[in-house]
Amino acid sequence: MDDHANLLPLYEQVRRSILAGIETGQFTEGSFLPAEPELMSRYGVSRITLRRAIGELCAAGRLHRQQGRGTVIMPAKVRQTLVSLSGFSETMDGLGRKAGHRILSRDDNPEAPGIRDRLQAGALIRFDRLLEDDGRPMTLETLWFDRLRFPQVIEPVAAGGSFFAALRDKAGIEPAHAERQIDVGLASAAERGILGVTAAQPVYRIEKIVTDAEGCPLALSQLVTPSHLVTYTIKT
Repeated sequence: MDDHANLLPLYEQVRRSILAGIETGQFTEGSFLPAEPELMSRYGVSRITLRRAIGELCAAGRLHRQQGRGTVIMPAKVRQTLVSLSGFSETMDGLGRKAGHRILSRDDNPEAPGIRDRLQAGALIRFDRLLEDDGRPMTLETLWFDRLRFPQVIEPVAAGGSFFAALRDKAGIEPAHAERQIDVGLASAAERGILGVTAAQPVYRIEKIVTDAEGCPLALSQLVTPSHLVTYTIKT
């Protein structure tokens, strides 16, 4: 380490060393860190110092403790632009990652008059989906749209396809605007089981309404994403 690095607190030196190991491939994303005794020996530090360094990396989303199993190395956070109209598949494609849409449930006639009114829909259809990043759970989505207006979109979405892609390819409609409302909270027990997060880990809760060029609503999505997986940016 250089002189500047030696002036840093010991836990910060260890944090930087572990992070460098992740970024250089010494520690592989998706695998577990070596056991604590091995890391303590490697870096010449106490258990308290090591755990603080690991805790900092967990808070930053680069590591994730799994009770009874160890500490897994997480992929770098996905950066998403809040004002972008790109769908999930397009965002992942742009990052060189593989998007997945796993259907958890489907309701062809849900009772949701409030959402029906907001979408100005004749009749709703609802899909509960798990959006996956290279096969890993990333976001729980409840997707609503008008099944009478977009009947040709239903089966591509039911087959695990992108709603945006089906809207363009099957209905010839290009989304033009999106409005998002963002909150931060904790996941429910059911959400934790699917997303693999703990009761203490925060999640983003986002409601997004997409409209066409005339301002007519196309779809409404309710999204739950663990905050350690995504960084949102705003471009003006």
